[in-house]
Amino acid sequence: IIGLPRFSNVSHLILDGQWRTQDTVDSIGSLVYLSNITKLIRLERVPTLIFRTFIYRLINLQSLTLTTLVLDSMNAALLQYLKCLHSLNILQTEDNYGHFVNVEPFCTMFPQIEHLDIPIDNLDSCQYLIDRLEKYLISIVFRFQNNEEDEDDDDDDDEEK
Repeated sequence: IIGLPRFSNVSHLILDGQWRTQDTVDSIGSLVYLSNITKLIRLERVPTLIFRTFIYRLINLQSLTLTTLVLDSMNAALLQYLKCLHSLNILQTEDNYGHFVNVEPFCTMFPQIEHLDIPIDNLDSCQYLIDRLEKYLISIVFRFQNNEEDEDDDDDDDEEK
């Protein structure tokens, strides 16, 4: 596609599916003005070099939703570039349920995050995040793993009372 992007007013972008080449980034850029994107949802892992090229073109990105696996495939240098990023939502999908964020490098990657929704596995990690991000953090949602076996045990306790 040659010329101006067809959808010049798009500000929210959801990308699903796998992409392995730089051509995919170029094709997306021919459809929408990447500099207008303020919210991105990306649920599948992307090769780091390709994603870096893509994310650097999202100069006004404020909100990012991704999975723990996508987060793992990224590096701190890539994300420290995103100074305008204010909101981050990290999801666990069925194929990565039980996989949590390593909070120490995470805090280095997102020291200025304001709104955070994150899967977490223990209270120490919660405290670490709060201590390291308190300067900018406005809201946070901790998502603890739902342990169905524990719920079943709790139900049994309720029935005995």
